[in-house]
Order: sequence, then C-alpha cells, then structure tokens
Amino acid sequence: MEGLKSVNEIANSNWQVETILCTKEFLAKHTEVLHFQYEIIEAPVFYKISTLKTPQEILAIAKIQQPQIVVNDWSIALDGINDPGNLGTIIRIADWYGISTIYCSPNSVDVFNPKVIQATMGSFLRVLVIETDLVEALRNKTVFATLLNGENIRDVQNPTGGVILIGNEANGINGNLLKQVPHKAITIPRIGNAESLNAGIATAICCERLIG
Repeated sequence: MEGLKSVNEIANSNWQVETILCTKEFLAKHTEVLHFQYEIIEAPVFYKISTLKTPQEILAIAKIQQPQIVVNDWSIALDGINDPGNLGTIIRIADWYGISTIYCSPNSVDVFNPKVIQATMGSFLRVLVIETDLVEALRNKTVFATLLNGENIRDVQNPTGGVILIGNEANGINGNLLKQVPHKAITIPRIGNAESLNAGIATAICCERLIG
C-alpha cells in the first residue's frame, strides 16, 4: 500500500505489517508524528519498488489476509470487471455503504492487484472480495441486475436487501449468467446521450437508490 493515508489505515488495522518504508525526502515534507515504525531507504531505491508513476515515497508491505465477514442485508456481485480502478472504486463504495461482501466472477481483475489496492484507499481492509462462480454465489438470493431494459431504479419500492449485480461496461452482464440466476432487472434511466456508465459510477447510483 502506498501513500500516507493508506499506510496509516493498514498500520492501525489487524493486518500483519511486514515493514513500512519511506524516504528522507518524505520525512522532510511530513513533520507530523508518525505512529508506526518505519525504515528509511534512498529515493532511487524507493522509486524502483513503487508501482506508481508518481510515488508518494511511503509504502507498507503486509501479509495478505481476508477481512472478517460481517453479515448484512446487502452485497455486490461483479461480472467481468477487469479494470483495476473500477474494482478498487467499487470496493471503496461498498465500504461507504456498509457492504462487507463482494462476489467477483473469475474473469474479474485480482483484488490484490496493486492498482486495485491503491484505488480502494484502504477500504479493502474492511470488504471481503470473493472470487467465485456467480451462479452458485447468487443461488437463492434476491438479485438486482443492472440492465438497459429493466425497471426504472427510481421506482423500486423499499427493498430490504439483496445483491446488486453489475456487469462489464462494454459487454454488460453475461447472458448465460442471467439465464441461470433469477433476478429483477433494473436500469438507471438515461436522460442525455452517453452510451454507457462507468461500472463504479453505476454501482454508486444503485447503492444510493436501493440502500441509501
């Protein structure tokens, strides 16, 4: 994890942090007290380690573990979300709305891809992302599938829980998945001329309309 905010998040979590690395230049810019132990390395070495184009000169390395599952009324399912920024944003949105579980199809990007981790801004520490067969994961659940020809999401009356199913921006939700999983089709009404919505934005709108 890179950046002071993210490092603070993981340093104050129950994840096992192996080491925190920063540069002398970082310490010169940040005179506040850092409430964790760190090692100083030279800037050229840090830049080789970093996965960012513009490194923030502090990073943490931790052992991978899974967040504890907190059962609640809502979860999210993602079919073919292969953009790291989108997945990271969706994890952050889930954390904002108190959603603790996301189901991902096997053809989605890995949750521990560095770009995903960076985009979550620490929210991956609190949201369990499960790569799984979505047909099995969604069996016997109330599924709200985001489609172009569904019921206007503004007209959905007081749902008490379920799974928000989001598809790939270019291809939508896999047709075979829709055939095998009973679902309620919902749509975000389009007023202008944009061809589609980013998957992260669509997730945020659905969470606000159905949960908020």
